[in-house]
Amino acid sequence: MAYLTINNVKIPGVAACVPKRVEENVDLPFFADRAEAEKVIASTGIARKRVCENGVTSSDLAVPAVERMLDDLGWSPDTVDCLFFVSMTRDYIAPQTACILQDRLGLRDGCFVMDLPLGCSGWVYGLSVVGSMMQTGQMRRGLLICAETNTKNRNPNDRAVRPLFGDAATVTALEYDATAKPMNFAFNVDGSGWEAVHMPYGGMRQPTTVESLKEVEVEPGVARKGTDMVVNGMDVFSFAIKRPPMQLKELIAHFNIDLNTVDYLLLHQANKFIDEKIRRSLRLPPEKVPYCMLDFGNVTNASIPLVMVTKIADSLQSKSNHCLACGFGVGLAWGSAEFYIENAKISELVEV
Repeated sequence: MAYLTINNVKIPGVAACVPKRVEENVDLPFFADRAEAEKVIASTGIARKRVCENGVTSSDLAVPAVERMLDDLGWSPDTVDCLFFVSMTRDYIAPQTACILQDRLGLRDGCFVMDLPLGCSGWVYGLSVVGSMMQTGQMRRGLLICAETNTKNRNPNDRAVRPLFGDAATVTALEYDATAKPMNFAFNVDGSGWEAVHMPYGGMRQPTTVESLKEVEVEPGVARKGTDMVVNGMDVFSFAIKRPPMQLKELIAHFNIDLNTVDYLLLHQANKFIDEKIRRSLRLPPEKVPYCMLDFGNVTNASIPLVMVTKIADSLQSKSNHCLACGFGVGLAWGSAEFYIENAKISELVEV
């Protein structure tokens, strides 16, 4: 277990952008009938997702979210000192999408930018990276962008993944503040489980070939190309119901957190069954664990801030909120955090 405390950094705002196009799981063509579709919806807690049009990338979703938040906060682009772009569906292998965003957003050329190719744990890990960079005060304003176009690398004929994953971008603003309450973190990784969620072809280990672009039926109802994401559901499930709740309990014990004072536990929106197992293991009431997966699905690293924008905006804007968060998945990597949000600006959801 790796622990980390970050001082002097607050979260003044959060924004999100999703595609306008809605895909209803009940209408997916590979279900035998409506009853079968509704059974899957009931077990996952996911009824629909937002899906990008052809040609739309993660950065295309990120730009409107950032522009809305900068406007709502009254921040000029030239006052942003750092930008981190968390994504597994970046625009290119090279260059960094963060470099492209620096230009598109009109940030100054002295802005520190970096891509972080992290998956479902990406918001928690990203928060720790940006916060660490900013806590001395040399950088005073930062942007943590988490954006994914998951539907572009999940095969539409793979009934194991198409009902689950959607597209979204979020941006979390961070600001140096010597009076800010500390953020506390715990991290774990188990690289032996890397095959649980992976894309076999398209990297340097196995470059894209003509053969890898051919769609193959792996099993009835599951077809993939070598460049599509593979999600081994049972491996992910057995990991997710055991390791994240254990880490949360260790975070609570290590930092002497009084669970009774926690307003919200913000979980990666994997599926409702997994998240409910985690909630019950911590004995938290349902009202303290909000979900947005019903309407947006699993948007990987963007899921925790998307919950903030779509489900608890009023609370985050009106009072001090003591929060726990946990992201878990690809890697296998998982991270948990304790933090406060007080009277933040939560921008209205942007749809493009």
